[in-house]
Order: sequence, then structure tokens, then C-alpha cells
Amino acid sequence: MKLVKSNLQRSRANFKASFYIKYFENKEQNVEIRYQGKLGPAKLLCYPAAAAAYVSNGWRPFSLENGLKVGDVCVFELINGENPVLDAHIYRAGG
Repeated sequence: MKLVKSNLQRSRANFKASFYIKYFENKEQNVEIRYQGKLGPAKLLCYPAAAAAYVSNGWRPFSLENGLKVGDVCVFELINGENPVLDAHIYRAGG
């Protein structure tokens, strides 16, 4: 996802509901976000009626700790298992 101002001001970041429904069947899901070897807890939520899904409860600390800025791109790779992990890859704006 390419980060916009609202992603950094709120405690959640949105992504495609179709991805969420495919892998989590529209159930609230606890996950870990992993970046550069560090793990942090987060929660994934989905609102199919609004065609929206969110990384919540952990997004804000993740974005602050990693100095995310508007225009950065954050790609999450799902490592599925009993305890799902989202491997984060950050591509900085302008670099």
C-alpha cells in the first residue's frame, strides 16, 4: 500500500477486502507484523459491506517505530500458519 496522510494519522491502515476474505474468511484475525527481525502484534479487521479491510491495533506503533512517511510503500507478505505473520517490506518515497 502506498501511504497517504490518513494512514499515518490514524491507528489503522486500509487494504483490499478481497485479500482479507480470501485468506481469513471475514473473521477478525490477530497477526504479527515482522520487519527487520522485529515482531509486533496487530489485528486485522474487515467490513465487507464497505469493501474495506484494515490493519489495526498495532499499526500506529509499527508506523512510528519505522518512521513511515507519506509516499512510502509498505508491502505485506502473508506467512500463513497457526499464527499468521505479515512480513513487511518498506520502500521509501524518493529512494
